[in-house]
Amino acid sequence: MRRLNLLLICFAIAISSLNANAQFSSEVRLANVDLNYTNDKVQVLYKLINGKETDRYVVWVEFYNEKNQKLDAKTLQGDINLVVKGIGEKKITWDAKADGLVLNEKITARVCAKLIPDASIGKAFAYSTLFPGAGDYQFKHGKPYWLKGALAYGLIGGSIATYSMSNSAYDRYLNSNLPHTEDPNYKTAQQYRQISLIMAGAGAAMWLLDYAGIISKASKHKNIKPQSVITDNGYRLYAATSPAKPINTRSLPPNLFADLEFIDDNRNGILENREGAKLKITLSNHGGGDAMLLEVNVASNVTDKSLKIGNASQRINVLRPKESKEIIIPITTDIDLKTATHRLAINVSEHYGYDMEPAYLVLNTYAYQPPQFSISGYEIIDAGIGTMAIKSDGKLQAGEQVKVKLVVQNTGQGVANNAVYTITTTDPNIFLEDVNGKLGDIQPGEVKEIYFTLSPNRRVTIKENLPIFLSIVEDIGRGNLKNKQLPIALDQTPPKPNIVEVKSDVESLRKSVARFEYTSNKFRANIANVVNISTVAPSQTKRPNSVGIVIGVANYKELPPAPYADNDAKIMKNYFEKVLGVEQVLLFTNEQVAGFFFDDIFNPDIGELRKAIVKGETEVFVFYSGHGVPDKEGKNIYLFPSDGRIARLETQGYNIEKLYENLSKLGAKHVTVILDACFSGASRSSVKVATENLIAQKGVKVRPKNTWLSDPGFTVITSSTGEETSLGFDESETGLFTYYLAAGLQGAADANGDKVITLGELREYVVNNVKETSTKILGTQTPMFHGDDNLVMAIY
Repeated sequence: MRRLNLLLICFAIAISSLNANAQFSSEVRLANVDLNYTNDKVQVLYKLINGKETDRYVVWVEFYNEKNQKLDAKTLQGDINLVVKGIGEKKITWDAKADGLVLNEKITARVCAKLIPDASIGKAFAYSTLFPGAGDYQFKHGKPYWLKGALAYGLIGGSIATYSMSNSAYDRYLNSNLPHTEDPNYKTAQQYRQISLIMAGAGAAMWLLDYAGIISKASKHKNIKPQSVITDNGYRLYAATSPAKPINTRSLPPNLFADLEFIDDNRNGILENREGAKLKITLSNHGGGDAMLLEVNVASNVTDKSLKIGNASQRINVLRPKESKEIIIPITTDIDLKTATHRLAINVSEHYGYDMEPAYLVLNTYAYQPPQFSISGYEIIDAGIGTMAIKSDGKLQAGEQVKVKLVVQNTGQGVANNAVYTITTTDPNIFLEDVNGKLGDIQPGEVKEIYFTLSPNRRVTIKENLPIFLSIVEDIGRGNLKNKQLPIALDQTPPKPNIVEVKSDVESLRKSVARFEYTSNKFRANIANVVNISTVAPSQTKRPNSVGIVIGVANYKELPPAPYADNDAKIMKNYFEKVLGVEQVLLFTNEQVAGFFFDDIFNPDIGELRKAIVKGETEVFVFYSGHGVPDKEGKNIYLFPSDGRIARLETQGYNIEKLYENLSKLGAKHVTVILDACFSGASRSSVKVATENLIAQKGVKVRPKNTWLSDPGFTVITSSTGEETSLGFDESETGLFTYYLAAGLQGAADANGDKVITLGELREYVVNNVKETSTKILGTQTPMFHGDDNLVMAIY
C-alpha cells in the first residue's frame, strides 16, 4: 500500500511538471523600462521579451517618489490593467494632474506583469482523469492541486484495502461453527465493507469535484478579471524598475474666469424657510497652462444653523486650457430659518497661486411666518330650516335655536395648510351642533366662514360673551388657535365683520433679491428669470397720425459686428406698432442701411420721411441700434451705415446733430428718438462677444452739443452715456438696453399699477435695471432719458 501511494505521488509530480514545462517553455522578462514627461503626461515605456505572440499578461505600474513613497496613480491608459497580448514594446500613460498630484521631483516606475497560462480544457480533463488536480495546473500554478489526486487515490486505495479486510473477516466467520449473531468476525466484515463503500464513493466524488472545478476555472479563465490576477499569488510575477527621472508638472499660467448663477426653488431671488436653492459656479480656463488643484469655497458671514451650504468646499484637480467645469453648491433651509441678509463669499484658489479675486452672493433669507387666526365677526341666522326663534331679529335670545355664521380670517404672513376647526362650550346649558369641520388651506388675508348650530336654554344667565370657544389646528402647528372665546352675546346685535388688509412682509424684500458682487471682470453673473420680449400684447394706445423709422445694423463690411442690433430693430418695430400705437412703421436692417441711407430718409427737403409728415400734427418715432462712432476729438458723433469706412467717417457717417436738426425741420408735432448705441469709440460687447476699438484711439471723451435739449417737442433716450459701452444681452439676443426698454413697455415699468406707463416710470425702470445688470456682465451702463416725465408712452 505504501508503495502504491508513493507511486501515485511521483505520478502527480510528473504530470504537474509536464504542465508547467509546456506553458513556460522560455523565461519571460520585462526589460527597457523607462519614463518621461511629454504633453503633460507621464509616459512609461517597457518591453516584454522571451515570450510568445499568443501570451497574455496582466500589467500594472507603481510610481514612487524620491522618498520611496508610493504615489496614488489612478488615471492610467495604454497597456495596463488589462489583458496585454504578445511581446515587444508597450506604453503606459499616466495623467498625474488629473489625479490631483503636483510633482517637481524625481520619480521611478515599477512595471509588474503576470502571465496568464495557456489553457486547454481538453488537456485539463485528460490530466485530471489520470490524476485529480493535475488538470488545474492548466489554469494556474503555485498551489498544491496534486493533493486532490493524492487524496482521491488514497481513498480508492483505502477502499480496496478495507474491502480485502472485509473478505478476510468473512472467511473467518465461514470457517467457524458459531452463528453470525455470536461470531464477532461477521460484524467486523460488515463494518469493513461499509467503510470500503464510503471510501470508494468519496474517491469518486473527488474526480467529480475536480471536473466541476475545471469547468468553473475554464469559465473564469475565459473572462479573467485583471484585479483578481494582481492579488492572486498563484500567477508568476515579473517586474522591472525604471531609472529615476525628474518630473515637473507646472506649466504656463492659467487665466481663470467664472460664471455665477443662483437659482432658488420658486425663482423669486429670496431664500425662504424650507426652500432649496443651488449656487452654480462654472470655471473656465482661458490661459495657456493648466490650473492645478483648484479649491472652491463658499461661506456665509451670518451664522444660522437652519441654512446649510452643502459641499461648500470642492476641488478640481486640473482645469486645462479652453476647458470648463461646473460646480453645484446646494443650499437648504428648514423651518427655523431666520430673516437676514447673508453675504456668501466665493473663493477660488489655485495651487501655484493663480487665485481669483473673491466674489460674493448677497442673499436675503426669510423666516417662517406662521398663520394667525382672527375672529372677524359673526352673524345670527334665526330664520330657516334648523332654527327656532322666539323673535326673528338677528339677535340671540335664551331659549332659541339659531345658526351662527362665524367669520375667521388669516391675518398672519404664512399659509395655514389643512386647517380644521372645533367649537366647544363649558356650559351644559348651551347646546352645539356641527362643531367640527375642515377649512382647508387658508392664504394670508383669506377669509373663511364657519356655520354651526347654537341653542342656549333659559337657564343661561350670562349676557356678555357666552363660554363658547373656537380651536383651529393647521399642519405645522405653529399657528394653531386654542380655545379662543367667541364674542357671542345674548340680546345684542352682532357688529359687522372686520376684514383687514394683509400685506406680505416678503414684498419689502423683493427689491433686494439675490445678487452677485465682485470687482474683477473675470466673474460674470448669469441673469435668471429673463422674460420673453419677442411677443407683446397690444396696448390701448393709438397714435393715428404717426410714423416710425426703425433701423438696426448688426453686420458691417469694414467694422466689427454690433451683436443683435438687427434683432433689436425687429423687436422694436413690433413694440412701436402694438405698444406705442404708431400708425406706420418702416424697418431697415443690415445691408438695407448702406450708402446715403440716412440722408435719403431724414433730409427735410428730399428725404422719404418728409412725405409722411403733416406739419404740426404728425408724431415721429426713430429707433436706431448699431455702431455710433465719435470723431477723434469727441466733438461729433456719427451713425454709421453697414458699408461705411472709418477713414471716411465725415462723409459716410451721419452726424447725430444733423439728424436732430433735420428732424426738427420736418415740423412734426413731437419727435421721439431712441438710440441703442454707444459713442465711446468701442464696439458693442456681451459675455460672448469681446469689445473692439472702432477708431484706433483710446480715451475719447465725447462732448455732444445736444442742441435739441431746449426743444419741448423732442424726447431723446440713449442707451448709455458718451463714455460708456452699450452692452449686448446674450440671454435675450438683444441689446441690454433694448431688453429692459421692451420689458418696461410690456408693463414691468408700471410702478403704481394704474396701467399707464409714463416716460418717468419707464426711465426709472430702465435705468435701474440696466445699471444693475450691466455691472454683473462687463461694466456699468447708464441709459439717459431727456423729456417730460409725465409724457404717456402707453396705456393698457
